[in-house]
Amino acid sequence: MMKPLIYFFGTLPNGFSTYPQDHTKDFFSDFVSKSKNNVQIVLRRKDNLLHYGYVRRMSNKKYFGVCLCVDCIFNDVSRLFKIFDEIYASMIKKGDILKLNNENCVDWALTNFVSEHVAIAEYSKQIIDAINLSDIKVQPLPPVNFAISINDNLELSLEDGQSKIIDAAKRYTNLYIVKKESEIERVNSFHSVINRKDSEIKALKNSIQEAKKINSELNNKLIKAKAKQKNITWVAVLGIIVIIFGFVLWNKVLFPSEVTHYETGEFVYYGPLEDGKPNGVGVAIYPTNDKDGRKYYIGNFKKGERQDSAAILFYQDGDYYYGQMTGDKWVKGMLYMNSDNSHFVGTFQDNNPYTGNWYDHKKLYRLSEGEKVYW
Repeated sequence: MMKPLIYFFGTLPNGFSTYPQDHTKDFFSDFVSKSKNNVQIVLRRKDNLLHYGYVRRMSNKKYFGVCLCVDCIFNDVSRLFKIFDEIYASMIKKGDILKLNNENCVDWALTNFVSEHVAIAEYSKQIIDAINLSDIKVQPLPPVNFAISINDNLELSLEDGQSKIIDAAKRYTNLYIVKKESEIERVNSFHSVINRKDSEIKALKNSIQEAKKINSELNNKLIKAKAKQKNITWVAVLGIIVIIFGFVLWNKVLFPSEVTHYETGEFVYYGPLEDGKPNGVGVAIYPTNDKDGRKYYIGNFKKGERQDSAAILFYQDGDYYYGQMTGDKWVKGMLYMNSDNSHFVGTFQDNNPYTGNWYDHKKLYRLSEGEKVYW
């Protein structure tokens, strides 16, 4: 068997297009125009090559297609269906070629194939690798059967059996293989993607209320700090913390571009993942029985560790740390002690103050209906 050629085609927002962009546009356009089902594989014989075109209807006027061009006949078309379905689902999940729109319907994520040529090359490789790993048996492509007109079409179903499909592939120039009872599809993978996203969204909704509560607590602390006029620097720092948390809450929790709900065992994490570990700006919420009394962390993660130049770590007793963290350890920043309203600014060793200054906040005066009251 020759090395397979892979083509992508479909009705993009700017019209019908193919990739690679060559003379095949009219050839694959005919695949779409004659496809009557939601999903099918079109077998089209052209000289000494056989094209296996996977055509999927996304809406009444939008089609997605990928074609495998070989010089042989595959003995099991059902395996090809599975491979194409999995690639289709992978594209939706990654969102580079296909995506889910606001109505949870599949739509194009691009306007032209060239803009995602790197991703398309990777998908092509995945298709070829999957075929090689599946060990699908093949047989030589027989000479063209001129007893049947090249304009004759035959439609078969997977339920008709592989032997009947193989026999038809040897004789017909145009053959359509459809799924009947499997239209709802045990391999309709994008439905599982939708369900998975819906589950993530439902899980996220539970955390939104907690995040709003956290933001409210921070605002209350800021109001109290301003009212007591403890320390101008302290009020400013706390104000910055509220702004930072509000930004993270808005972008990473309430309206994230990509939602990831991940339970590490140590904390519940919301944010981007890489190689299965937190990586990027995110929020970690600790359980109430955390051994170190932590409540939540806001900041950057690197390979699963808290690592940031301006991290915020809150504790259940009201204490919190703001500053640099490396390898989950405090490095340089400010530690506020809620028990006596004091705070330390400097460097840390093993999460303990090491070199720096302690500040003691003393009450200056009381406000009564906006008026200063001295004692």
